[in-house]
Amino acid sequence: MGVIVVAIAALVMILLLIRGIYDEVAGKKKLREKLKNSFGKKTERSLSAEEFDTLTHFHRNNLHHRKGCQIIDDITWNDLDMDEVFLSMDSTLSQTGKEVLYDILRRPVKDEEVIKRRDRIISFFSENETERLACQICFAKMGRLSKISVSDYLNDLEGVSGDNNFRHILCILFAIAALIMVFVRPVIGFPVFFVVLIYNVATYFRRKGDIEPYIVSFAYITRMIRSSRELVKIKCSETAEYTKRIDELSNGLRGLNINTFILFSGRGMTGGFLDMVLDYLRIFFHLDLIKFNIMLAIVRDKHDDIRELFELTGFLDASIAVASYRKSIDHFCVPEYCPQIKVEAKKLFHPLLQEPVPSDVSTEKGIIVTGSNASGKSTFLKSVALATLMSQTIATVAAERFISPMFEIYSSMSIRDNIIAGESYYMAEIKSLKRILDRADSAQEPMICFIDEVLRGTNTIERIAASSQILKSLSRDNVLLFAATHDYELTYMLEDYFENYHFSEEVRENDIDFSYILEEGRAQSKNAILLLKLLGYNDSITDSARESARVFQRENKWEKL
Repeated sequence: MGVIVVAIAALVMILLLIRGIYDEVAGKKKLREKLKNSFGKKTERSLSAEEFDTLTHFHRNNLHHRKGCQIIDDITWNDLDMDEVFLSMDSTLSQTGKEVLYDILRRPVKDEEVIKRRDRIISFFSENETERLACQICFAKMGRLSKISVSDYLNDLEGVSGDNNFRHILCILFAIAALIMVFVRPVIGFPVFFVVLIYNVATYFRRKGDIEPYIVSFAYITRMIRSSRELVKIKCSETAEYTKRIDELSNGLRGLNINTFILFSGRGMTGGFLDMVLDYLRIFFHLDLIKFNIMLAIVRDKHDDIRELFELTGFLDASIAVASYRKSIDHFCVPEYCPQIKVEAKKLFHPLLQEPVPSDVSTEKGIIVTGSNASGKSTFLKSVALATLMSQTIATVAAERFISPMFEIYSSMSIRDNIIAGESYYMAEIKSLKRILDRADSAQEPMICFIDEVLRGTNTIERIAASSQILKSLSRDNVLLFAATHDYELTYMLEDYFENYHFSEEVRENDIDFSYILEEGRAQSKNAILLLKLLGYNDSITDSARESARVFQRENKWEKL
């Protein structure tokens, strides 16, 4: 009878093992098909403000490691709508990939070899589906977090109070002694057992409250290490330099993956019966506290290795996301670099637009762009700025051809009032411009600037007088300026310093048709009053405004109303 029971139990275990293997294989096949079908598709992810703030922490926590490179400041980042650009390419599957992709976009590099290396990896994943899918499955096993940044907890490890495992081992010994006494001398054993139980539970939860936030982070680190071990098994010549280092790092961190079930499985007593039993054993014997202290010592000692492993795995996942992004846009090019201070672009477009109109531009002097409202000036400036940034980060430009040197990138385009700081629009604007001028004074390398409607926050006379001098001061040998303005006077005042380009439109009886095509020369048309009319403003307003404008143009002064 006993033999039959054992045989049945063994058969059940074998069947469960086979079922587990089948489910894993089927799950991998389903995931592989999903990843295959989604590659090259536009992403539709959205993040809450809290989630977006969290993903920036790896970048901000590692700024001290970024010496010698430019960091795109918040003004330029927001001017270029980079949050939306990031989401449009974020098809990463791991937390490391998500945070590293963001970090890459915030740090344009000036080393052409770095860009070439990134392009090589991105191109490899574009062209080799088998290796790409194998890597993506590893990254999917790492997974993403929503409101937790692993780098935050790594940086805050020094704030975790020290805890010696000796007292937890004493708790285990007391618990074992109490249990033995229950069976040997029940009269004494039960009271002793309850005293030990109360003490162990009280000390357990006091310590558990301190370490609870770090457990999720440690769980992710162990997943990252396990997935890294699988990643290095994928033999790719193009990624060998990365996987070799990943192999070295993950080997050195293997101690973190020993008996991790003690710390992670069945937490919260929401699992099955066995998980519940394990929870009670942990509470009574402090098993997970002991394991946490062991892991804490390793993580503190290997802090830099964990950060490097995070960055390397994240880079590979981010590269796959960029490879997918390349296929999702109309066309792209790998940028070319030159020593001259110039920008040359063919069929350049903004990748966030549904139906973009490409532009060709070539300048060594800098450009002032004029045109009517809504004609495309700001979009053009953002397209060039975004192309410059992406050429120096992900080697991917939304154009057929793009040539430039390695620039420092600054903009002043979408200024807002700062109510909390008590700043007016004009004050915020002149501070934004001042940071560009200060950097231009000290910059030793090429610099490219983008300014939209300079000094729009003040009166016409002073705006034109001051903005002409500001723009003129940015006409330097190592600075290339792209500016958009409604002040046509500037195109004449500064024509010796900048080239003039414009956008035009065709005016019909009850409509305006914008071409969105960049043309040489200054604009000749204006449409602000016509737009008021098309939007239904009363004729008495628009007709009177048009007449006032005619009077001013004829007499160079405004009539009294």
